[in-house]
Amino acid sequence: MINPSDSIRFINVVSKKVRIHFNEMDATLFEFVEEIRKQKGMVKGPLFYSLNNVPMDEMMNVEMFMPVYEDSLSLPEAMSFHSYYSVENMFSICVYHDFEKFTEQAYRMLFEYMEENNLQQATPIYHVLSGDRSFPYMFVKIGAGPTIER
Repeated sequence: MINPSDSIRFINVVSKKVRIHFNEMDATLFEFVEEIRKQKGMVKGPLFYSLNNVPMDEMMNVEMFMPVYEDSLSLPEAMSFHSYYSVENMFSICVYHDFEKFTEQAYRMLFEYMEENNLQQATPIYHVLSGDRSFPYMFVKIGAGPTIER
């Protein structure tokens, strides 16, 4: 079921942009969290990322985000600190098993929802990872606004 009224709102967020092959996603997310820990950051979660391209060549442009407890951190040049990170006017759907298979279906459902409601995509697709090892789940979110007629 699609949630038509969602957002992303976090304080003290570390981010990093990468270009990776889709098979490297899990390892890259793990390395990102480890990099934060090496900088003395205490992760608060949840880990989330935006997919900033359509990976036609299996290469993804991704920006990873992790809320932390610290008000500031000294970070390497490749990483950024946001005192506040917010994306409004989003809608979402939850995927709770077989992420690879059902994420594709979630995309299709979200894009059909945009078309049916005369909405235009305004943000990248965000993936918010939640749950635990016994029950992992993920929210797939997209920001959108009314389609502008020309």
